[in-house]
Amino acid sequence: MGARTRTLVAGVALIAVAAALAIGIALFSNAALPGQAPDTASGDASGGQSLTVVRGVIGSEKESLFADPEAKEIFARHGLDVQVTTSGSWAMAERAGIEESDFASPSSEIAAAHIEDVHGDAVLSTTRPFYSPLAIATGETVLSVLEQNGLVEQRDGVWHLDMAAYLDAVANGRRWTDLAGSEAYPSSRNVMITTTDVRSSNSALMYLSLASYVLNGNAVVTSEDAARQQATDSLARLFLDQGYSQSSSAGPWESFLSKGPMNQPLTLIYESQYLEAQMNEPTRVTDEMRICYPAPTIFSDHVVVAFSEAGQQVQDVLDNDPDMARVIARHGFRLNGSNSGVFSEQVGEAGLTGYAADGTFIDAAQAPSYEVADAMLQTIEALY
Repeated sequence: MGARTRTLVAGVALIAVAAALAIGIALFSNAALPGQAPDTASGDASGGQSLTVVRGVIGSEKESLFADPEAKEIFARHGLDVQVTTSGSWAMAERAGIEESDFASPSSEIAAAHIEDVHGDAVLSTTRPFYSPLAIATGETVLSVLEQNGLVEQRDGVWHLDMAAYLDAVANGRRWTDLAGSEAYPSSRNVMITTTDVRSSNSALMYLSLASYVLNGNAVVTSEDAARQQATDSLARLFLDQGYSQSSSAGPWESFLSKGPMNQPLTLIYESQYLEAQMNEPTRVTDEMRICYPAPTIFSDHVVVAFSEAGQQVQDVLDNDPDMARVIARHGFRLNGSNSGVFSEQVGEAGLTGYAADGTFIDAAQAPSYEVADAMLQTIEALY
């Protein structure tokens, strides 16, 4: 082999080694350390640009929204790969390291205030992109019995439960067999709404707030001492008399869908859960099933608490993107702001009935302050 040939071979070898080193360095630099997700992901729907990974903690009732492929595609258009884990809304503030997430999204302003109280220095901003009224999943037969006893009424095709009358029935220990017309539903159980565990679940906390408001003459309890007394005298039995309660709002709802209203006659839900099922799994909502609203009802505001600029980008998409608004409404939520009409549009397009129209929630309860709600919760927890 001549000198010139040897030189050429050596040059090719050096180029090959350099290329291998470059590939190795690139692979190493893009790899995540064990147990650590990368900060960017590639191959999004908008042409292969890198996506910023955004991590959030959300209430379980929003899990299907964030898992929706269309929602993921919309986030990707904005350069975001949003990854979430679920938590009880009230427990979020106590969740270790939550402020290291990019955002948290509890299902009420009380729970959001709890996060701000514990992690205020880490909070950049809060927004309220959508909400859902508290509702009750029930059945036509059950409603017929309740109507004969003055506990419910139907107005403009929408069912409403008289909360004052219902709470009076609970206080007096009335059973279904005590009611007029109970031959249609001859259950020996107490008349009682099935809820989640008030110690950990936001829907039960909102129900607690609603009951407190009604029992206080349709006024918010403002004193912690009064809250403790009310919890002991009246509120605790709404939860303790149920026996075992599930920790997430998804639990009682799934049980209702599986077992039906004759087994679980009054189930506390978010309106969004009922509508989401009718929109996306219509065969699961039978002809016997109905949605009913407490009167007054109370709103569960879904708050987005941002801990980083990436979290604020999520806020912006949820607040302002019109395509995301339609996805949010398809999952049963009512929107705030410029997209507020999308909910009614989708209900109308789907031909669904029984839902309260926007603007008809004149009689809505107000939630107490975080401190007052916490006083109620601590009192009830001590009685378990």
